[in-house]
Amino acid sequence: MYEFEKPDYRGNSIINLMSSISGNFGKKHDYPELGCLKSGDLGKFRNIVLIVIDGLGYNYLKTKKRSFLLDNLKSKMTSTFLSSTVCANTSFSVGYPPQQHALTGWDINLKEVGAITAILPFVPKYGFESLSKANFDMNGIMDIKSFHEGFKGKCFTLIDKKISNSPFTNYVSKDTEIIPTGNYKNTFTKLKKLIKKRSRKRRLIHAYILELDSMTHREGVKSRKVNEIFWDLDNRIKSLSESVKGTNSLILVVSDHGLTDTSPKNEIWIENIAGLKECLTIPLAGEPRARDVFIRPGKVKEFERIVKTKLSKFCWCFRGEQLIKDNFYGLGKPNKKLLERVGDYVLIMKENYILRDKLANYEKPEKFDKGQHGGVSDDEMFVPLISIEC
Repeated sequence: MYEFEKPDYRGNSIINLMSSISGNFGKKHDYPELGCLKSGDLGKFRNIVLIVIDGLGYNYLKTKKRSFLLDNLKSKMTSTFLSSTVCANTSFSVGYPPQQHALTGWDINLKEVGAITAILPFVPKYGFESLSKANFDMNGIMDIKSFHEGFKGKCFTLIDKKISNSPFTNYVSKDTEIIPTGNYKNTFTKLKKLIKKRSRKRRLIHAYILELDSMTHREGVKSRKVNEIFWDLDNRIKSLSESVKGTNSLILVVSDHGLTDTSPKNEIWIENIAGLKECLTIPLAGEPRARDVFIRPGKVKEFERIVKTKLSKFCWCFRGEQLIKDNFYGLGKPNKKLLERVGDYVLIMKENYILRDKLANYEKPEKFDKGQHGGVSDDEMFVPLISIEC
């Protein structure tokens, strides 16, 4: 039915890795364990160090010949749907995919707020101040139990200080000790110190590195600046692994998604598609590579006609409820909030196309972001599992 790879939640996704980790720390998980790394394989290590490099796609890593990370590549896994930071990186913190955590992209239709909302900065799509200042609380937005509660061990989260005390981070990192970091260089300094520190308890140490993703968005996958960051990260991970030899640690380097390069000529604005905007009840949600679309009841046939005649070259169109049924967002009973947040239709972009809209306060950015994610291309969907025993 589908012309592309969807997440493999039954044994080869980042969720299955989290199931293996959960099982190893004595907590039952609802998803199967990762086929190539079971919970029993982790038991001999005192420290499980999970380094999440945002934006490090499997296909991208395969181009880095003779790199330390490629030399230690164990396998490839699928991301979640959407293959984005909000959907997939959240899963490393809460242990489950969107089916359970109900976050569906950068911009989410939040009935609780009454607006399309960018969940990570916790601001409305139109911008300005955090919703926290209007007395909105993350507990009213998210509804998932703590992943780390009940772990037989000590849990740590190392994350950039700019976001270490955000409402979102505080919610998803419950039952862990949050350690604010500076840039990724500082992250490795703190990682080394923490791993070497003696502990009576086994430890899960989760470190999040955002710079590769940020630079790829700005400059593109094949840019010189992204290449420089990759090789610096590669060298620092090699140095870290050498410096903590003998600590009985397993370093797992993973990612939430890869990215693909786009260009202004691949940018489609709904305002330029005659009649399309009039079909919508609210602005676009999701990500530029996969859009949640909410349709006026009387405009369904017109919307389908417009998509078929004017957009079929650029995107696939699916009913949101069908994607939920076909396990795009995960397995098991969906979170009730997911049913509200997935669009009546979901437009998944083909090739390198992106879909955007303009609010009344739209201002053209100074620079076009080349790197994008959230779609179903192999470059976005597949991520590496790198395993280093120390």
